[in-house]
Amino acid sequence: MLHFAQMFVDYMDQEDIKYTVSSDNVIKVTYTGDNLDSIPVYVIFDEEGDEYVEFKCWDIANFKSREAKAIEVCNELNAKYRWVKFYMDSDKDIIVSIDAVVDSATCGEECLSLVRRVVNITDEAYPEIAKARWA
Repeated sequence: MLHFAQMFVDYMDQEDIKYTVSSDNVIKVTYTGDNLDSIPVYVIFDEEGDEYVEFKCWDIANFKSREAKAIEVCNELNAKYRWVKFYMDSDKDIIVSIDAVVDSATCGEECLSLVRRVVNITDEAYPEIAKARWA
């Protein structure tokens, strides 16, 4: 496992938080929200071992055949939330993402904080996403 990924896993163990190791550089942490039953956040560490980390949640909503609505709601949410970006991927899924540079001394705490930020914003934004999807 990569150095920064291992530091994150060690911190999660210390905090007694459940996670799944998907690969040497990907850790999945899943929370339950008020609006979504499952909010999985994939923490993707740089494969070269650098301090760059990406946090992604893509199990939110699919906008196949409703792409214009997806772009519209992503634009609205990007204007509302400054810490994450919302976008539609090639599968027409809405993605919530953060990119970060972490410090080796505080990697675990920083990564968990950013996971929680993705979870909280995703859960808060979900009603607007659902409304756009089903309207």
